[in-house]
Amino acid sequence: MPETFTDRALALASEWAQEEIQPIAPSLILPEITNAFYKRVIRGETDLATAIEALHVVLDFGIEIREEPGLHARAMELSHQMNRPNTYDCHYLALSEIHHCPLWTGDERFFNSVEKIFPRVKWIGNYSKLHTTHRL
Repeated sequence: MPETFTDRALALASEWAQEEIQPIAPSLILPEITNAFYKRVIRGETDLATAIEALHVVLDFGIEIREEPGLHARAMELSHQMNRPNTYDCHYLALSEIHHCPLWTGDERFFNSVEKIFPRVKWIGNYSKLHTTHRL
């Protein structure tokens, strides 16, 4: 399902595949992706069959689901530190911190709110083939 930076996200995923880089994410990525596609169905942007097909495409990217000890507590600490209204995005940030790897996001507002404190966070809108990536 096309988004503003779908081409960049696919190029990054292709780069990871070529370099045999294993993307990782916390388990909450699965309901988040499912919900994002379902919202498109509700808004009439796509039909249910297409949304389910898109979900399977994303699930086939081979993202490794990680639940690390302390992940949820660290996400809460980071959310509190940055005065975030929820902990969802900070689960990804905590996982990035635990594994010392970049966190790629399509959420420009989140990126703008954390980039100065957490330079490991990268916005897909800034992606070019010059970036070296490791995970997330």
